[in-house]
Amino acid sequence: MLTIIWAALAARRAQAMAVLVLALLASAAAAAAPSYVAAAGQALWRHELSTAQPNELRVRLAEPVEYPGMPGDPNSTLFAGEVRELTPAGFDVVLGAQSGGVAAGRAGTATSNLVYRAGVCERVTVTGACPRATSRGQLPEVMVSTHTSARLGVAVGDQFTFGAVPVRVAGVYRPLDVKDPFWLGEEFIRPPAADSASGSIPGSAEDAIFSAESAPLVDDQAILFRSTADLYATERLLDGRSVADLQAALAVLKRDGGRAGYGAGTSLPGLLDRVTLQRGQLADGVALGAALLVLLCWLVLFVAVGSAADQRRPEQGLLLLRGVQRRRLWALAIGEHAVPVLVAIPLGCLAGLGAATLLAAHTLPTHVDVAVDATTIGFATIGAVGALAAVLLAQARMMSAPVVDLLRRVPARVRGWRATIGDVVAVSIAVAAVVQLRSGGSPSGLALVAPVAGALAAAVLLARVAMIAGAAMGAALLARGRTAVGLALVQVARQPRFRPLIALLTVVVAMLAFTVATSEVASAAYRDRAVVEVGAPRVVEVDATSRSHLLTAVRALDPEGRFAMAAVVSGVPDAAGTPLLAVDSDRLATVAAPHPSYGASLADIARDIHPAAPGRPVRLRGSQLIMALSADFNAEVFAGNRVRLAITISGRNGTRVVLARDDIKPGRRDYDLQVPECAQECRLVKIEIEAPVVSGQLKVQFEELRAADGDGQGETVVLTGAQLADPQRWRLLDPVDTFLGAASGPKAALALEIAENRRSKPAGVGVVDAPFPLPVYLTRSKGTAVGGSHPYDGVDGTPTNGSVRGLVDRLPRLGGSGLIVDLEYADRLAVASQNGNEEVWLARSAPADILDRLRAQGLAVRSDRTITQVREGFDRQGAALALRFNVFAALAGVLIGAAGMVATASAEQRARVAMLVALRGQGLPPRAVRGGYGWPVVFAVGSGALVTLVIWLLTRGGQRLFSDGRSPVPIPDWPDVGRLLLFAVPAVILFALTAVVLGRTVAASVRLRSGR
Repeated sequence: MLTIIWAALAARRAQAMAVLVLALLASAAAAAAPSYVAAAGQALWRHELSTAQPNELRVRLAEPVEYPGMPGDPNSTLFAGEVRELTPAGFDVVLGAQSGGVAAGRAGTATSNLVYRAGVCERVTVTGACPRATSRGQLPEVMVSTHTSARLGVAVGDQFTFGAVPVRVAGVYRPLDVKDPFWLGEEFIRPPAADSASGSIPGSAEDAIFSAESAPLVDDQAILFRSTADLYATERLLDGRSVADLQAALAVLKRDGGRAGYGAGTSLPGLLDRVTLQRGQLADGVALGAALLVLLCWLVLFVAVGSAADQRRPEQGLLLLRGVQRRRLWALAIGEHAVPVLVAIPLGCLAGLGAATLLAAHTLPTHVDVAVDATTIGFATIGAVGALAAVLLAQARMMSAPVVDLLRRVPARVRGWRATIGDVVAVSIAVAAVVQLRSGGSPSGLALVAPVAGALAAAVLLARVAMIAGAAMGAALLARGRTAVGLALVQVARQPRFRPLIALLTVVVAMLAFTVATSEVASAAYRDRAVVEVGAPRVVEVDATSRSHLLTAVRALDPEGRFAMAAVVSGVPDAAGTPLLAVDSDRLATVAAPHPSYGASLADIARDIHPAAPGRPVRLRGSQLIMALSADFNAEVFAGNRVRLAITISGRNGTRVVLARDDIKPGRRDYDLQVPECAQECRLVKIEIEAPVVSGQLKVQFEELRAADGDGQGETVVLTGAQLADPQRWRLLDPVDTFLGAASGPKAALALEIAENRRSKPAGVGVVDAPFPLPVYLTRSKGTAVGGSHPYDGVDGTPTNGSVRGLVDRLPRLGGSGLIVDLEYADRLAVASQNGNEEVWLARSAPADILDRLRAQGLAVRSDRTITQVREGFDRQGAALALRFNVFAALAGVLIGAAGMVATASAEQRARVAMLVALRGQGLPPRAVRGGYGWPVVFAVGSGALVTLVIWLLTRGGQRLFSDGRSPVPIPDWPDVGRLLLFAVPAVILFALTAVVLGRTVAASVRLRSGR
């Protein structure tokens, strides 16, 4: 049998080589998938490590007991030994100890932590030296930051005290990279105060003070410290382990650490959950692309071997007539094709490894080594064995056919249910997959293969239609004398082997177009989401002492409003309530990035949320306020119930309520209020009377407001009685049992009458220097109509209402849920301090040194991100990496489709040439001698375009483009046609050229054999 198998291989070398090549492709595609998934999964892990928050990268263990003495190296303690036993593989352990207290130098004090932390000297530049171990009786050595040194007024060699312990400065340090996870965010390098001149050096006077590994104290009780251990997640963490195994190990660590009293505070599980989600999406997407490639290889093998088997039918029939048993024929068929399949397995592993390496180098954001493992070999084997199964299935019909059918020159047509069972199964799977995909939720199961299943089912049905239509059109053309085209169509329609070839080419064209379209839509969706989520080309989160400081600073560094805008964002779009975006509206249209999904122009929004102010702000200058007022109430009735004057002012350092020194008494008096923050300038927000219990009628008249220096000198009148009496200047804050009036004439004053009652809120008036309620633009998702009133929390967190001036579909930074107001007006109405994130939005024209300019204005920079960075972040997620693999698979599928054409033509070329030679002898003109391979291409291109349109309409809403599954911007409905044609046209040209070459090959063979 081995001799016969070897002879069969030698006799049918071309077919054996085709089986080898296609099995190799299937094996390589199957092997490339797990290799690429492993490499891309490692790249995902590295990306998540690089972008994770500090607390997501470490597990903190801490001793529950404090010990006396200087914080030192706990490496030799029982705590360190137990930590090492608890630590799973893949974590880097950083041991330390720390104590909180106050450092005092000759120039000032600073609240800080005295810390020992292993490895700190490798992460700083030091003026002087790192602290060294000292013996008892010597001053302990410490290392302070540049900012701490300046605050304390000490230099290298100087002394200061921490708590009650004198220490000596051995060195002054600067961190090399403040974003290094070693610093744990802001735990050791503290952010500067918003109004401090920190310059370009990160940190503040409260930075950690680092001690030596050993420094005994004379009085150990002077300092108490606690030992700590930080377990850092590293790239080695997932080596040889799944995320599930790591999560289980982390759970054991938290359990055992809790039992030992060390705790295990961390957010690492959240990071692992994200990695798990993205790796799952990556594996699903890559499996889909690889399955498509393998399926195409199997289909090509099925078509090619089936075509070759049809040519050998008479030979098979003669063997059976001569008594050869069918089981021996099966053994010959299996052996003949098993040899190239077995050879394809190791070659497929190597080819898959090479393909995965090449793909990883061009699609992954970081360099990752690609290796062959047991999974790769297993998948390669599956691909090759599947190829063998396709070969045997292609011959099954011939092996089981009666001898009389085998001896026919044209195979008998399959009729009845056997002819349609394949179509029914393909359509059923496609319908089930599409229904599951469109039912909502995250795609899983059949829904993942809905595009491929839909393309395959549609291709099978259209191929049947193509055969029927080709026969009808060919007969009609022959009847009209169109011999060349008619004969070609009839040849295609009468050969059953062309039907799977048309289906194959249809699937190839459809999946290439669909995959490229999905990739283009994903790219546009990433860009759109980044634009809306960031809001401007560049957004810098800062710390300011107040909203007024933020506005003033940004306007100072960009007086003309060309590239910078102040903004405050509170709430997130998926939180309860209504998220708020407050902007310096005059600059919105210039700085913010426009997007059509907003549903309104930024210029219109800016104009409508910033109408003319109803009044001017009341500015104050002086560290003391003096209010002259007259009070009318019965002091005896009010006995024990205080009446107090409160004025709310807003300055550079925020908004504050100031109480008068003395309680209000009946009669006319001056009441002093100390406002040191108004020495430069501040703004009057409101005037209130605090009287929780009003025991009788209470009437207060505000007659004059003056400002003075701290010693009462240099008084200036801020508001006269007439100005106070102007009702247009004031807004009654609480109309319940409170009445606002005015006295005119020489004794003009603002009058406030409060009825007898118990009050939960003070009674008072606010300055009318901003529209109230604030005009807002609201997203339509909130359901409030234009002209209505919508509740929200203001920039100070106080519940209020906005007057809806317009509706939008989405807003910058907030997406589809929230409202936008003018920041200056919102700040004027605010009665409390900060709420939300303070940001500076920058246009592309912002200068390169903008961060230094922001710091020069007293703004502390917290974070910095751009639309480009966010968009690149989406490109590095699991869904995006899977899409890139699928585009590669679709392009490889084009080559497999061309190979299928060649294999089919090779299998039936002898019979085709013989038929055409006979027809030439009967007078067939030379121009009619064509291969007929162009028509499958024409049918496939047309049907492929139709299939692409159908599956796009059915499945576009269920495609997973983002790893978190959401986007504040609608996904584009259609891809860029130009980009789509850029990929589709070369594929069609390749098929057309292949058909032309095959046709010319047939024509040349006919000329050679016919002699003309």
